[in-house]
Amino acid sequence: MALLDRFRARPAWQSPDPQVRVAAVRQLDANQSDVLASIARDDADPRVRRAAVQRLDDPSLLAERAKGDGDESVRQEAISRLLHMAEVAEEPAVAEAAMAGLGDARHLAALARAARLPSTRAAAVSRLEDPRALATVAKTAPDPATRQAALDAIHDPGALAEVALKSEHKDVAVAAVGRLDDTEALEAVAARARNSAAARRARGVLDARPGPAAAASEAVPSEPAPEAPPLPAEPPPPAEPPAAVAAAPVAEPAPSPGEPDPRERERKERIALCERVEGLTGEEALDYLEESRAAWEGMAPQIDPPELDELNERFRRAMEECRQRYDAAAGRRNAEKEAAEREAKEKEAQAKVREAELRRRQQTIVRAQALAGRLEALARAEKPTLREVERALRDERATLDALAAIPDRKEREALADRLKAARAALFPKAQDLREADEWTRWTNAAKQEDLCKRAEALLAEEDLEKTLRRLHEIDAAWREVRQAPRGQAETLWLRFKAARDQLHARLDPYLAKKKEEGQANLKRKEELVGRAEALAGSTDWLKTADEFRRLQAEWKQVGPTPHKPSQALWERFRGAADRFFSRRKEDLDRRKHEWAANLQRKEALCARAEELMSSTDWEATSAEMNRLQAEWRTIGPVRKSKADAVWQRLRKAVDSFLERYAQRDELGRAAAAAEREAMVHELEEIPAEATPADVAAKVLAVVARWRQAAPPPRDAVDVARRFADARNRVVEAHPEAFRKTELDPEANRSRMEKLCAKVEALLPRAEAAAGATLAERLKEALAANTMGARGEAEARWKANAAEVEAAQAAWKRLGPVPGEGGRALGERFESACQRFFASRPRPTR
Repeated sequence: MALLDRFRARPAWQSPDPQVRVAAVRQLDANQSDVLASIARDDADPRVRRAAVQRLDDPSLLAERAKGDGDESVRQEAISRLLHMAEVAEEPAVAEAAMAGLGDARHLAALARAARLPSTRAAAVSRLEDPRALATVAKTAPDPATRQAALDAIHDPGALAEVALKSEHKDVAVAAVGRLDDTEALEAVAARARNSAAARRARGVLDARPGPAAAASEAVPSEPAPEAPPLPAEPPPPAEPPAAVAAAPVAEPAPSPGEPDPRERERKERIALCERVEGLTGEEALDYLEESRAAWEGMAPQIDPPELDELNERFRRAMEECRQRYDAAAGRRNAEKEAAEREAKEKEAQAKVREAELRRRQQTIVRAQALAGRLEALARAEKPTLREVERALRDERATLDALAAIPDRKEREALADRLKAARAALFPKAQDLREADEWTRWTNAAKQEDLCKRAEALLAEEDLEKTLRRLHEIDAAWREVRQAPRGQAETLWLRFKAARDQLHARLDPYLAKKKEEGQANLKRKEELVGRAEALAGSTDWLKTADEFRRLQAEWKQVGPTPHKPSQALWERFRGAADRFFSRRKEDLDRRKHEWAANLQRKEALCARAEELMSSTDWEATSAEMNRLQAEWRTIGPVRKSKADAVWQRLRKAVDSFLERYAQRDELGRAAAAAEREAMVHELEEIPAEATPADVAAKVLAVVARWRQAAPPPRDAVDVARRFADARNRVVEAHPEAFRKTELDPEANRSRMEKLCAKVEALLPRAEAAAGATLAERLKEALAANTMGARGEAEARWKANAAEVEAAQAAWKRLGPVPGEGGRALGERFESACQRFFASRPRPTR
């Protein structure tokens, strides 16, 4: 294959097969991001685009595909990649760029819950606006700061109630209760909240409110408090004051008759709180203590100070004692937990030791079985090597010693017996191989001595290139016979090495010079590669292709270079040429497609012009031909080999029409004459033996066409005469066939006689006026001038002339009257018309 043919090879990701393109995309290097981006954006198959999206690492490119791709699976793949990048990113900039391509509330909520960076979680929460999504984050996010930020962003009462009801995290559940104002929502939280602290907080808020809500909340049974984590020495103040504390105290109304005194009621409530705290054990959670503190501080003090101070002191002591009990219980729990963890770790360590021992024994068994199989295979092999056999025998001895650690006696003895049997079968073959090896070494001694002589003979060779080539051959031959008898091997090697060292002393300067030349050639190739890479993006296709051919010729003329760097330069050179010729082929394919489309359009114009070239609709066809030529000029080029032929085809059709257009009058007259001549022939060729009915129908049809045909040429008198003669001949031959038609001879004779009589009726007066004497005419003229009758006479004559002309037109429309009678009537009518027009009154002076 020529070098340029290899340059034109298309990469696999441009294959017409989508499966091949998918496999090629999966094998592209990660640094080929521009190729991956192009494939993800431009490939026609969504499977290929999806595979390219899976390899992309640029968030901006992924965001573009997530929003702009026409296939849903590609968009979902891009969104999944962006979501994963934003979740696992360790740099804020990367996470921010990936999150910029995400806009769906579900994705932002997932990112707020699972992102590794706190800044990413906070940014996701800040972009969330959907109350349900915010409620989901506030309920389920593992990070407390994220939960609190999501809760702070919620302003919808329904979403707050959902967090208070369904969140298992105490912090957001209790905080959500503190922001609830709706009594029904608080009652639902108090009755069904997953977190008991939220339920108790809701009951406390309801208890602090006057009215039916408090009574309703008292009906809700209290849930036992779950075990809470150890409390610090001084619990931190709550992030948000309880609703009972935050609410402004209201003045107690005066007790109505039958109701207890407010001070007494407060006293009972405070004593009940003290007793409940004093009755708490250390195993119970401290969250109830905080609620009790909130309830205590939320009571409006109405008791006298001494008694109130005493109750406050009692409550404080109860709180401290409860904390101490809890701390002691927590210490016991921690100690028990540590002891349990230590015991679990010891058991885990012992289990690991047992597992390692078991794994080691199992590996020993597996190795023994594999070695036994290897020994048996070597025993069956036709030509095993001595090294393989001796190594297998050494491994067999070591494996027999390791089998002693196997506790199962039967399994241990079975493996040992198998190994010994395999060794016994292989040992004779090992003996044969050793003897063959000794023989080979003995024969190699003679060969090595011959190679020593050949190397020593090269010392007298003056051609260094020839010396270098033969020395390489001798070195390769020495490697094949390098094993010699142990008593002679050292002596022969030293002799060979001495001759070889002398040869290298002569060849080293020559090799150094060749190396310098190779470096110079390498620089020349680097220059060629630089020129090729500079031309890879050119669009001057012909000139650049010629330049690449010149570069190829120069590359072949460059001398030898070091193999590895030369190979790398060759890859670069070929890659630059591949890029150029691939782009050239793509451009050529595109232009071929355009040329084919343009050729198709131009051929359609040629076909249309050829359809119109014989048309006689001169003006419309001329306009259509002009339009076709104007449209031709708007069409782009076609392939050079077909451009002239298709143009000549159009030109021929247009020129043919234009020639006919220039002769349209002559052609029209000729066509009219030809048409009338054809009708004459049609009448003349009517056979005499034809039936009258057929003859009448045919003649009437020809006459109708004669009247509708274009006007005949002025010199076509003979054709008209012939047509009349032919028509009259047929009518005369078959008069009965034309009865009651426009060619009925008897009807036409009657009409002719009437027309003759009509014209002759206008003659007497006109002839009398024309034959009067000059004196009579002067007398009439004087009378006319005197009486104003001159104009009336002229008008009467013109009216009569109009009637005569009408009679002449009617005469022309009449059918023929064959025979002598018809000719006589024609002469009579013509004579009457001529006499009338000759009798026009002459003007008098």
